[in-house]
Amino acid sequence: MAIAVVVLLICGIFILRRVSAGEQSDATTRDVPRLDGKWIRYSSEFSKRAKIEFAACETAGLMPLVSVTGTVTFDPQRVAAIGARINGRVRTVSKFPGDRVGPGDVLAELESAELGQAQVAVASARAHAGAATANETREVQLAEARVSSQRDAELARADAAAARAELFAAEQKVKALGGLVGGEVGILALKSPIAGKVVELKVSRGQSVEPSFTAFRVADLTEVWIELAVFERELGHIQPGDKVEISPQTNAAMVLNGTVAHVGEIIDLETRSAPVRVVTKNVDESLRPGQSVLAKIHTASAPSHSLLLPQEAVTSVDGKPTVFVAHDETSVEPRAVGLGAKDGQFVEILSGLQSGERVVVKGVFALKSEVFR
Repeated sequence: MAIAVVVLLICGIFILRRVSAGEQSDATTRDVPRLDGKWIRYSSEFSKRAKIEFAACETAGLMPLVSVTGTVTFDPQRVAAIGARINGRVRTVSKFPGDRVGPGDVLAELESAELGQAQVAVASARAHAGAATANETREVQLAEARVSSQRDAELARADAAAARAELFAAEQKVKALGGLVGGEVGILALKSPIAGKVVELKVSRGQSVEPSFTAFRVADLTEVWIELAVFERELGHIQPGDKVEISPQTNAAMVLNGTVAHVGEIIDLETRSAPVRVVTKNVDESLRPGQSVLAKIHTASAPSHSLLLPQEAVTSVDGKPTVFVAHDETSVEPRAVGLGAKDGQFVEILSGLQSGERVVVKGVFALKSEVFR
């Protein structure tokens, strides 16, 4: 048994050496880039397989394209919050979320004792005003016939004017409460002030409501705002009137056109960004308030002349923007660079390169994946 154990150990050692030697042989024969000091070296065959191509870093004009995410919001001029101006109880609900309404359409009806009292006061004031006006007419006629004195006529005029003023005040109170002077007593109709769609309903039949309660929200979604937060370094390129392409994050194939309406004046100290408002048509109502979108702002500012590279030439190594600078046809130097503005195709190089230096623009991923795993 001892001899058998020794034999097994010798065989195991032999097999391990063969496997190790095979792995070393495979590593030696694999045709992949290798790191040699500050250079990445590779063979001509690897260059052909990876289709490595170079291009020179050159100075040219760049009109920045600012890409940023944003949120769809209501246009404040196209949305209305509708609620009762007095305490009441919901009697009926006529419109529900998704229903289209026009100006003046009734959304719900409330029962209100306060409104009923105000309407009754109008009827009383109207009767008093009528009697006072008739008395005024009679006293004026008697004064003209010298049956009564001018003072009686003047007192009648004053009583009639006061009665009409009380009637006007009573009617205005009913209107201020949201009711109709000649409407059903104690019934308040909640009406939409604009044309649009009911987007929010917060009441049901029998529910008691207070003056501060918003029962409905109606919105015209054919035009909406896009609220963006643009970083400080990119704000200088953006101006009101710049054209914007807007796509929902869930459907990049759908593109809507908008226009920058306002660029914020205040920088947020925490995010180092400022708000930018974009206005866009939304005729088919495909954009919904609260939805996340991707906005591409085509800036109309004068192009800046600087060092440019195709965006695909830049990769990330250890979290830093990096390019592969040519040493010769089969070796490159990975070099960190500082980036500036982009226009969708090219990126501005602020530091790390000089004009004329050749950089890998094709096959970047193949080099990175083999060396920086």
